[in-house]
Amino acid sequence: MRRALRSARAGFTLLETLIALTVVGLVLGNIVMVTRSTSDAYDEEMSKASLELQLDQTLDRIALALMSASAASLQPGAANPAFHSTLSYAQNLGVQAGEVVHGAPERISLRIEGGEVVWVERPGEPGERMATWTRSVREFLEGELQNGVDDNGNGLVDESGLAFVIESGVVRVLLTLERNGRGGSSLTYTRESVVHCRNS
Repeated sequence: MRRALRSARAGFTLLETLIALTVVGLVLGNIVMVTRSTSDAYDEEMSKASLELQLDQTLDRIALALMSASAASLQPGAANPAFHSTLSYAQNLGVQAGEVVHGAPERISLRIEGGEVVWVERPGEPGERMATWTRSVREFLEGELQNGVDDNGNGLVDESGLAFVIESGVVRVLLTLERNGRGGSSLTYTRESVVHCRNS
């Protein structure tokens, strides 16, 4: 008789099994949610770091190109408008027989359609070379709208996502990159660099 009672009570009832499975399901669901949110946060931080690195590398590349440029070769010069989205220049290669030797003409410009910063050597000539230095450039600098007003308070009006401000051989370079993050959020970073060109 005791053996019969023990065998009748051995194991779990259907209700106990369902409750145990529900609890396990809830625990696993929470683990998956925590893992996913941690993964999303990691991806978001990696996207931010990648965009900031891209911005810094592009500004460094522009600065290196302009540091050895002759200030007299900068086109357009300091004339209006107060900023330019294209800058042409020639490298100062040094002095030979008392004359300054310049390299081939070069140009850095914003291609708004593709949001690209493009470098061109010998623009318009048969031996023209071109390279895209970065993508994801905003049409306008961060905080700026096309409305005839200095929206971001930097002294410029309606400046583009790549803006060159030239004054006495000094070039101020402003650049804004923007990329869509996860969940539809927008990642936007802006940097500024000041480059002193060579005097001759």
